[in-house]
Amino acid sequence: MNEEYKEGFAPSEQNEADNNIDEDYIFRFPLEPEKIETVYDDPLLEMVRGLLADLLDCVILTYKGKRVRVDGFRLLQDLDTQYDIFPKKDDDLEQE
Repeated sequence: MNEEYKEGFAPSEQNEADNNIDEDYIFRFPLEPEKIETVYDDPLLEMVRGLLADLLDCVILTYKGKRVRVDGFRLLQDLDTQYDIFPKKDDDLEQE
């Protein structure tokens, strides 16, 4: 095995000015992506729901200056069907 490469460490890059400095190592490790809870099987519905949920985490919607609490949406192609933005948790179901 090459001395300059050890598992978990990037190979050191040295030039003449760095010869007197102790070696620094760069640690590398995989990042596990956060598991996203999906509510709908339809990718379009899930994309819209996710975008609205993320938007509502950073803004407050208003109508004529008064706060509006939004919990769902409807698609223009199907105005009769209401979709929830935030998934219902088991605790929420017991309270209803």
